Amino acid sequence: MPSEAPETIWYVAYGSNLLEARFLAYLTGCGDGEPWGPHRGAADPSPPKADRRVEVPHPVRFGGNSQRWGGGCCFCPVEPLPTDRLTPVGRAWLVTRSQLADIVTQENRLPADSVQIPDRLPKPGDSTRVIDGLIDRLLAMPPIDGISAVTLASTDPPPIAPPAPRYRTVLAGGMAEMGMTPSDVDSHLADLDRS
Repeated sequence: MPSEAPETIWYVAYGSNLLEARFLAYLTGCGDGEPWGPHRGAADPSPPKADRRVEVPHPVRFGGNSQRWGGGCCFCPVEPLPTDRLTPVGRAWLVTRSQLADIVTQENRLPADSVQIPDRLPKPGDSTRVIDGLIDRLLAMPPIDGISAVTLASTDPPPIAPPAPRYRTVLAGGMAEMGMTPSDVDSHLADLDRS
């Protein structure tokens, strides 16, 4: 009897993982020569089964000082989206639960197998802490095509700080891949700058 396919989940990216090549580094791994530096990759390097542009109904801000990027990067605090802000753009990647666990550990620069994705995910709008790190929460979003969707969020996001130019370039490239016009890209990046 054939084994069942691994359970899938939509991982909703809102930062550098908008760009396909950058996101795939979490699955397939990469060396020092990439703009985002080396990544170990996932135990299961299979490509995502699908991706699509979505909206993130939570604030996204530039903050901290990433060793990887040399400046601020995007964080999502667990709070409602202010009414005076653009709704952040996201890119949903259909991955397995084990791949999502690998993504969470690599985002926090922790060893593989440091986190397990819970069997029961929170309801949309709620979150659960899954790891001891800066990006420590799974924040549930409305299901996509009947499949659970989550993004990664921070209980205590770092202080607001501007991003490195190459980080902005990667974000802009990911937005362009999803069909956003140059003016829409500029508007979304300007809104992030208002953080």
